[in-house]
Amino acid sequence: MTGIVHFVAFVATVAGCAFLYLSAPRQQWLPQPWPALQSRLGGGILLFLGLLLWCAILHPATAVFTSLTVAMGLFIALPFSALLSTRLRRP
Repeated sequence: MTGIVHFVAFVATVAGCAFLYLSAPRQQWLPQPWPALQSRLGGGILLFLGLLLWCAILHPATAVFTSLTVAMGLFIALPFSALLSTRLRRP
């Protein structure tokens, strides 16, 4: 059961980071950024939901550390993945 909760918490954190990245004016995944208010609000809610799910199965301090570590890694990886995808699409 905890494996499923780990997976759902990870997916919620990934989705929250993706929502926040796609609302940035200089994001490179889409031609136009998503509407700022709605996607930032949704991203914040998803990140909070991920944190709550991490807290349900881990000690709260460990849950905060895990959530922040996953988010930090994603906020670094998302722009680089966009750069890599544009490099791979060019002839």
